[in-house]
Amino acid sequence: MKALEQLDGDQIKALIGAGYLTVDDLRNVSVDELVASVGLDADLAKQITDELPLFKHKDLSAAYKHLLVVRKRHKKPWFKRDDYEKKKKLSSSWRKPRGLFNKMRRGFPDKGAVVSVGYGAPTAIRGFHPSGFEEVLVKCFADLEGVQPDQAVRIGRTVGARKKQIILERAFAKGLKVLNPRVEGRSLHEEEKTSDGLTEENE
Repeated sequence: MKALEQLDGDQIKALIGAGYLTVDDLRNVSVDELVASVGLDADLAKQITDELPLFKHKDLSAAYKHLLVVRKRHKKPWFKRDDYEKKKKLSSSWRKPRGLFNKMRRGFPDKGAVVSVGYGAPTAIRGFHPSGFEEVLVKCFADLEGVQPDQAVRIGRTVGARKKQIILERAFAKGLKVLNPRVEGRSLHEEEKTSDGLTEENE
């Protein structure tokens, strides 16, 4: 988008601060809202609203759309670790059953499903997000350099609020899709206020 290239850092920060965390959040916004809440120039705001309907992250082929539907309808069982409920120290996360007389390994139906060929997603879309994008894990803003327009950014869960703000700004400027623009459980603004409060207490 040519309009995004005209935005400077302060304008992008103002957009994110107003709640427009990604380009997708701007799709239903009006020129007046951009001018009033963000403070953008009216001409630039109009150019953004005019270009947004034409902007697409990725065009999915009919074959890809069909595979995504097939994967969504595919019934995959919950694979549980054998006898995990008998001991508190064992988690339910999958472990391959072992042992000569192990009933799960031998295929007893009441012991639950065993991971095997046939439960996986189609190879062409394996690891893809339900929206059809290939996910790229980003832990710092330098990781954005190799992200392609047909890929989507997933910000690492260990990334702090300040660094996440920088990643969002740069992804916004590039027109990239961000899958998790918000901090889990609260907004980015609330997370920043919390981190600022902790910093002041430590000082």
